[in-house]
Amino acid sequence: MTRLPPGPRLPGPLQSVWYTFDQPGSFASFRARFGPTFTLDLAGFPPIVVTADRDAVRKLFTGDPLAKRHGNDLLRPFLGDRSLIVLEPGEHLERRRLELPPFHGERVRAYADRIRELAAAEVTGWPTGAVVAVHPRARQLTLAVILELVLGVRDKQLGMRIADHFDSFNSRANNLAQFMPPWMTRRTWWNVPARAAYSRIDQVRGLLEGHISRTRDDPGLDRREDVLSLLVRARDEKGVALDDIDLRDELMTLVTAGHETTATAIAWAADLLAHNPAVADRLRERLAGGDREYLKATAKEVLRVRTVAYASAARHSLEPLELGDWVVGPETLVLVDAQGIHSDSELYPEPNAFRPERFLDDPPDGYSYVPFGGGAHRCLGAALATMELELVIEAIVTRVRLAPAGPPARPLRRGVTLAPGNEGRVLVADIEG
Repeated sequence: MTRLPPGPRLPGPLQSVWYTFDQPGSFASFRARFGPTFTLDLAGFPPIVVTADRDAVRKLFTGDPLAKRHGNDLLRPFLGDRSLIVLEPGEHLERRRLELPPFHGERVRAYADRIRELAAAEVTGWPTGAVVAVHPRARQLTLAVILELVLGVRDKQLGMRIADHFDSFNSRANNLAQFMPPWMTRRTWWNVPARAAYSRIDQVRGLLEGHISRTRDDPGLDRREDVLSLLVRARDEKGVALDDIDLRDELMTLVTAGHETTATAIAWAADLLAHNPAVADRLRERLAGGDREYLKATAKEVLRVRTVAYASAARHSLEPLELGDWVVGPETLVLVDAQGIHSDSELYPEPNAFRPERFLDDPPDGYSYVPFGGGAHRCLGAALATMELELVIEAIVTRVRLAPAGPPARPLRRGVTLAPGNEGRVLVADIEG
């Protein structure tokens, strides 16, 4: 029998507003009152159990992957029905096997030189002696990486159009619209906000469909190394390829997940390095000596202390799942509270301190560090995103010195991420200064 943990008694619409406009504050309040596992009631949604309990996370990430359905129905209208992250368990595993090679091992490392060039060009352009807003610049950089290395294009006009559309999805009004009942998001004649949002989605899909068609017809397709070309050429065990709708929805997902989230992590990295010059100095010294382990630890610590995706996994268990004293069933959505895990003082003493050494001395396990989720649904692009973050951090500390342009940034929600509320503004100084 289902037994859900307690949660706030506020009406669903009020919980939705609080969750949308102050997710860190709402979750912190609920954790303080109810502990690491609590139930939310968001308007138009099934019961939502949020947990930062590591044993609960372990159960959610392990076991039979066919017994756990995704919890991403909220994203279906934006990403499409054929996106990997909304496929049902069996098809999800098959598609994941097909799509994994471009995001794994040597294939990812082959992109390093080009990302390093793009990162160096971006940071070199930061004016010394001036305050730079890193977040919008990082979005341009990560979009350039997506366009060239994932989509296989260098069309600036196409990039500008895609950026404009995706930025519009991250407005605070659209954040709130994501948590309204389905009838309020239909494209009826009177629902102007929904019609405008879905019109933009249709335009993005049209741009991607046109690019997929051109890619299929490219006489040099076999020589291309971008992710799209590899997915076009991929075949499953039965020799079946992805069709245009599969590819379109996957590209929508890759642009959404690989563009905004990585850019946000870069902006947080700049803010943290500006306020922690000793870390930047040590990182600079280690890199000069050829040691890249501290760089890797720094990137991991950025993703921990400034958790970008505050809910790192969403699942429906298709069979009763025990989470401590509670039991949830298929009708309940379970969210992993990544922010709560990463700020647990038992796991990370003085959790608000920026200390990359944590990941050198006693690195956490896969249930204590979850910026990319875990289990069968772990983010497919985790390796590429991590490498990109590392290379941009390297470009920053080897080319400039950063200083605070004000107090540490406060988190502000953008879509499904928590971004610096000040756009990552830092003061840039010459490396010799």
